Amino acid sequence: MPLPSLAALGIDAVTADVYEFVLSSGDTVDVGTIAAVRALDVATVVTALEQLRNLGLVHRTAEGTVAPDGTSTAGYGAVDPRVAVSALVAARDAQLADARTAVTDLGALFDDGRRQADPSGSTTVLAGHAAVGDWYSRLQHRARHEFLAFDRPPYVVATNESVERGALGRGVRWRAIYTVASFTGDGSLQGIHRLGAHGEEARVTHDLPVKLAVADRAVALVSVGPLDDPTAPPEALVTESPALIAALCDLFESRWRTALPVPALPSASVDGSPDWAEVAARLAAATSGDEGAVPEGVPTSSRPPTVDERDLLALVAAGATDEVIAAQLGVSPRTLRRRLRDLFDELGASNRFHAGVEAARRGWV
Repeated sequence: MPLPSLAALGIDAVTADVYEFVLSSGDTVDVGTIAAVRALDVATVVTALEQLRNLGLVHRTAEGTVAPDGTSTAGYGAVDPRVAVSALVAARDAQLADARTAVTDLGALFDDGRRQADPSGSTTVLAGHAAVGDWYSRLQHRARHEFLAFDRPPYVVATNESVERGALGRGVRWRAIYTVASFTGDGSLQGIHRLGAHGEEARVTHDLPVKLAVADRAVALVSVGPLDDPTAPPEALVTESPALIAALCDLFESRWRTALPVPALPSASVDGSPDWAEVAARLAAATSGDEGAVPEGVPTSSRPPTVDERDLLALVAAGATDEVIAAQLGVSPRTLRRRLRDLFDELGASNRFHAGVEAARRGWV
């Protein structure tokens, strides 16, 4: 019966063949017999037997000699493999464990070498909510002059307005570009306006390729995925490489030029509602790359809104509360919530801000 592969123990096919013969002999066997039966030259057999002996798998009799030319007149016998092979495997396991333990130290040496070779900058890969969230918070606290951000879901940490207000209070110029999907919860738009009152400069666009934070153009945190799976652990790069940071800042400035200012809250507008048609048109222009241009007309839906949908949209766009809308339409709050869900589903929207943009894009308002 051929032996299973012993390559993991450093035993090649020829040596394994010799080992199999010794195991099956039942007693000591001389080199000449092995060479004749296995059709191998004597020197090859002696080399294989001495390797097996060094591994503790065979023993050599005291009688006989090993000549300088490699030939041997000694006999060789097998050690019980249940003991010998098990001991060898255990020793290899211990060596592998030592090697695994050394990985951290070896990695540190590698990083030190890279930093010495390129002292101008370094890049580190982060994985997991804790590591990515910790670095984002570090950048917020670290900023002294400027902070740039791409804001889009999925989110790693909850918004902490107080940290940003602290940065704005110490004179940091804070610019953030949001996506329509950033306004996913009640109060999101209000929160951005609160930060705007403290000095944040905010703009909105359809979508962003990555999540990004840059502090003082000296250190940057950029997501590397996965952005389409909110359940997957986040991954990001944190870098101090001047070349990479310069490229990321160029990307930010390009998107900043084509994004539009976040629209005012209904209570702050002249007629009680944001100009959703302008929002949709400007976003369309930004997406097309036609900076600053507003396209003629807004893409329309495949069907016009129903009377009920138009009435509901008008009240939503005006900033009316659920209680006011329900009273105006003569429905219960529960019915209103159901109708709002249906309207949002039809528009593919997640909140009132998003619904206003999508309705304007379709020409419904």
